[in-house]
Amino acid sequence: MNFFTLLQMGFPFITSLTDSLFNAGLLILGNSAIMHTFRYYQPPAGKFWITLVLAAVFAFLLALAAHLLLPVIIRGDPAYNSLLNRTFGIRTGFAILMVGMMVVLNILWNLLNRQGEAAERAQETLALAREAELFKLRQQLQPHFLFNSLNSINALVGSQPKEARKMIEQLSTFLRATINRKDGELVPLAEEMEQINRYLEIEKLRFGHRLQTEIHINENCTEAALPPLLLQPIVENAIKFGLYDTIGEVTIRLNSNCQNGFLTIEVTNPFDPGTSPARRGTGFGLSAVQRRLYLIFGRQDLLRSEALNNLFTTTINIPQHYVQGNNN
Repeated sequence: MNFFTLLQMGFPFITSLTDSLFNAGLLILGNSAIMHTFRYYQPPAGKFWITLVLAAVFAFLLALAAHLLLPVIIRGDPAYNSLLNRTFGIRTGFAILMVGMMVVLNILWNLLNRQGEAAERAQETLALAREAELFKLRQQLQPHFLFNSLNSINALVGSQPKEARKMIEQLSTFLRATINRKDGELVPLAEEMEQINRYLEIEKLRFGHRLQTEIHINENCTEAALPPLLLQPIVENAIKFGLYDTIGEVTIRLNSNCQNGFLTIEVTNPFDPGTSPARRGTGFGLSAVQRRLYLIFGRQDLLRSEALNNLFTTTINIPQHYVQGNNN
């Protein structure tokens, strides 16, 4: 019973304190037993009532233990023993109520924990699936580039061995930089542009003077972050649709700007609508880039392309607030 209630009824301080501490100790012991039980056992769905019945039996045993042990601990007080006998039903009901609450709370607590663990496992599974798809996309892009580069090297070996060796060195440096790159990582634009310049050196060895480039990087954008190797398939796409149907010089332009929380990159290439009206630069390369952007940022509107006045422009917007949020 309540410590202050016993005092008001005229029982000694020691008797009141002993009764309260003993009952509180039994409830704490009971709660520990319940927590330990539900750590390894969860009642099956539809049989929750069995758990409540067992909890009621357990509460009755706790009340019975108090009823039997308290007279042994508190001796020589007939009034207290009489009170124990009269209030046994009340004590039992209180014990059932308290144990029932502890059982329900423990079940809810474990249920929430399990739901949280299940959600965490689902997120991990989703992340692994996303990484696997990103890896697959990158693996699909690399063989196409390697095939073209090796064909060019093969063509140069006999006629221009010096240029072939230079191209092999450039290709080796380019590929070395791609190893161990993860799509979850973001790199500064300056670092990404170093890789693009390596790629362009390889392509200039392939196409010679026909390939010209104009690159303008805003000074405020050099530390802006983006997924690694994101620009290479876009530049490759621009070269493909800019040079393959012409015999003259073609200029590929790349511009960057940072505003409104976005890193914006534009890649522009000329095209001849008379020789390639159907090829609007929306092949696998751009589709793969758009898919990567969606998997990383969860948005479908970060890449757009348009053909106007014989110029094809691909624009990418990289959210920088996402980058800052991940770094915090």
